[in-house]
Amino acid sequence: MKQIVFALMSAAAFCSGASAADLPARKAPAPHVAPLFAWTGSYVGVNAGYAWGDDRTLENVDVNSTVIPGFSRSLDGFDFLRNSNGASFTGGAQIGYNYQIGSIVLGLEADINYVGLKTTYAAGGDRFGLYHDVLSAENHVEWFGTVRPRLGFVATDRLMIFATGGLAYGQVKTQAGINDYDYATGARLAGINGSESDTRTGYTVGGGAEYALTDNLTIKCEYAYVDLGSRSHRFYDNDASYPGAGLFVTAKDQANFHLVRAGVNYKF
Repeated sequence: MKQIVFALMSAAAFCSGASAADLPARKAPAPHVAPLFAWTGSYVGVNAGYAWGDDRTLENVDVNSTVIPGFSRSLDGFDFLRNSNGASFTGGAQIGYNYQIGSIVLGLEADINYVGLKTTYAAGGDRFGLYHDVLSAENHVEWFGTVRPRLGFVATDRLMIFATGGLAYGQVKTQAGINDYDYATGARLAGINGSESDTRTGYTVGGGAEYALTDNLTIKCEYAYVDLGSRSHRFYDNDASYPGAGLFVTAKDQANFHLVRAGVNYKF
């Protein structure tokens, strides 16, 4: 009897081992691989930064006459000159579209921005110990926008380095004038003053880097140079301070500036 029980137990153990050996081996699960980030798609965003002007954004400020032959008084001939090169906060919004081909990203972006960039000149001189003349001018870039293609290179999965350039436009206001004051009392005696504001077009070039924080949120940092061109202005003696002299003030401005800014984009 003992032999029969032992045989049955041995057979059961053998069958159990054979059944386990016949089962297929379990494979370890494959590691999860995150999908590569795709830059293709449209986006909107906001930006903020710092803008500053070139060294000379106003030049050739003179007083001339349509009646007196050869009459001209230049700002450079006055006793002193102060040049204030403006710097300003800038901020705005952008919209764009990217299309990725391998490691290359082709894009188009448009933005509109506030900027309060001012450059001022002031010069003074005394005449005959009787009069004190002040010649002044101001150039003010009030806002600007750009429309430009972007060419990007995907350095890593989520980091893109890009170059950009295209059309720039903006509002520029120029003021210029000369005012005469009594040397003894300081009372204003006469003056010529005028201002002109216009929307101009020009160009912009720059570059930067953009990084994808998530599949929908990216951050960027970029530099740009904006040139809205130069323009000459002529302001006449509109209050007849110098009757019969036909005096007018001329001023030539150069509206160009640099900016660095950071931005956040939401990708659809």
